[in-house]
Amino acid sequence: MATTLERYEEHQFKRTIPGNIESVRKRMCDVLEELDYAVLGDNPIHGKRKRRRNLWIATILEYQTQLTIALKPISDASTLATFDYEVEYLFSKGDRRTLEREADAIIALATQPPGSTICKACGIENDTGVRFCRACGTPISQQPALAEFELLRMSADASAAHIETKVALWTQILVLAISLSMIFFGPGGMARLGWGIFGVGELVVILVMLQAINRLRCAVLSPPPEGSEKEPRQSLQGDLRRSLSPQPFSVTEGTTELMDSANAPVVGPSSRDTDSM
Repeated sequence: MATTLERYEEHQFKRTIPGNIESVRKRMCDVLEELDYAVLGDNPIHGKRKRRRNLWIATILEYQTQLTIALKPISDASTLATFDYEVEYLFSKGDRRTLEREADAIIALATQPPGSTICKACGIENDTGVRFCRACGTPISQQPALAEFELLRMSADASAAHIETKVALWTQILVLAISLSMIFFGPGGMARLGWGIFGVGELVVILVMLQAINRLRCAVLSPPPEGSEKEPRQSLQGDLRRSLSPQPFSVTEGTTELMDSANAPVVGPSSRDTDSM
């Protein structure tokens, strides 16, 4: 391994993907590019993603990451993929689980059935595999609102919130141990310094806890993605209501109609004239 990767931490696991090895290789390369990986090779598949935010506020999905996917054919219809992640820091088991969720999301996006994408700029329908509109050339986002991506985002936020909560707890213990010893057992000057350390430390603890709470709130209370099934459900309910028979204007009106139908003469079966016989 190169010297620049000596401080990176690794996480490796395997997944089985439906499809022959060549088709899986092509689809995986396309998906990695859609997820902001720079694909550096395809045998094995090697991608690199740059750091997006500062490590103090980033989630595991925003760290600098290198991903190697080794493919091995199992049969004509299935392929074994070995995911080898190299990440700057892996602070908890939750970070490792998040990387596995990302691999599941990559597989889900690579194995989804073919469909079409509507260009938001001109409204032209394009195939799923294209990255630019065939009519106007506008870049088309190929990442759908799959459940795996929603679970991936929630896992990353929850893991980051867990880490921030632990940092706030240990900071709180350290601040109390230092400041209280200086306040109660130190001379006058040390006591004032202890109060200063206590105030600054409590401010840091509050800011970190607020950040953790905000992450959990965003993970749990995030709005549904575009194209969710909320609108189809509403339209389906409207279609069902339209398919039902119209309701009477009032209870009396409906009862009167039933009475009229009950008093209507009943036409019996026609009798045959047998006199001529």
